[in-house]
Amino acid sequence: MTSPKTTSLSVLAVVLGALILGATTAALREIDVGSTAAGFWRVALALPVLLVIAALGANSENRLTSLPSRPQWRLLLIAGACFAGDLVFWHLSLVNTSLGNATFLATLSSLWVPLVAFCFLQQTLSKRFALGLICALSGSGILVSAHIGTGSSSPSSWLGDVYGLLTGFFFTGYILAVGYCRESLTTADTMLYSSGLCAVLLLPLAIAAQVFVGEALLPSSATGWLSVLALALLAHLAGQGLVAFGVGQLSASLAAVILCLEGVGAMTVGALFYAETRDAWDLGAVVLIVAGIALAQRDAAG
Repeated sequence: MTSPKTTSLSVLAVVLGALILGATTAALREIDVGSTAAGFWRVALALPVLLVIAALGANSENRLTSLPSRPQWRLLLIAGACFAGDLVFWHLSLVNTSLGNATFLATLSSLWVPLVAFCFLQQTLSKRFALGLICALSGSGILVSAHIGTGSSSPSSWLGDVYGLLTGFFFTGYILAVGYCRESLTTADTMLYSSGLCAVLLLPLAIAAQVFVGEALLPSSATGWLSVLALALLAHLAGQGLVAFGVGQLSASLAAVILCLEGVGAMTVGALFYAETRDAWDLGAVVLIVAGIALAQRDAAG
């Protein structure tokens, strides 16, 4: 039985991870490589640090590093493949539709995760959890509503919306797979192996995108390199790492609801560094998200 202290720490980890993931979305504005390459560099540049952390963790626990078992490899491969799909379609969505559309459609993973858990994994959903989910999703929708529909109605824009939906589906698979991985693997090992598999899958796709579509594989400026490095260290290592840590003690459904806070992180950075104006509706949206998380967390704790 997970202690209240452990649960609170895990909730805090996912909260911080969600805020960091949302805040680092701004780095995508400065990236000068293709969508697939951006995803590859995000995980690849984090791998050396993850390797060191995993080795230090094994040494401090006086255990030898051993390769995962075959069932663990299957889960790690699912996590890596789903995260690869999430990254590719997220970046494609951002460049083909409005930021609001892309963000909200990706945030719908907060809905898909509980539904998949309920329909296929025999997890129950109480009325209080459902109410919390509705509150959090409503708040997320309000946060980005000023941007929804501001993109063009061209086929490219509609395709970008489809990419946003696919982002949410792939992230649903990722968060569920990571939850199962964390039942028998440490956070560092889960992140290291799933990220490595993700990079292996993305590299040939990034090269193919350069050859056949003309997408840039390597950043062409110092700002471009700093942007992908920021994504690797902040978004992946810190943000995604905190989420993976928290999912080890929380249900995937609760973690998905908490991830609605990504919009709050993005809003904060936009207001501080990009002079984006916010109003009372945005404050109300934040209150809705926090209230929804509180309801869902209380249900999970109870």
